[in-house]
Amino acid sequence: MAMLHLIRNSGFNSSALTQCLDMILPQDSILLIDDGCYNFSHALLLRTLTEQQDITLYFISQHADARAQCPNNKLFIPITLAEVVALLFKHDNSITWS
Repeated sequence: MAMLHLIRNSGFNSSALTQCLDMILPQDSILLIDDGCYNFSHALLLRTLTEQQDITLYFISQHADARAQCPNNKLFIPITLAEVVALLFKHDNSITWS
């Protein structure tokens, strides 16, 4: 069962990202929203995406723009707020880490 993990906080000042990455399974996806967009350069996230290539990572482009964050990694897929609903329906379940 594919799970969508919503990350709302920066992994630099919250344990939510670490907890999520400890629980993530192949075929799961991550969506960075709100302050979760500060995780573009988080070493643990980058290592996890490199080691577990079945994981897909999305981010809400408006949230990243509002925080002056611009990922330089092709592993990060930008989406709009309107596309979030469709993304939720592509997964069996979702969990918000905050």
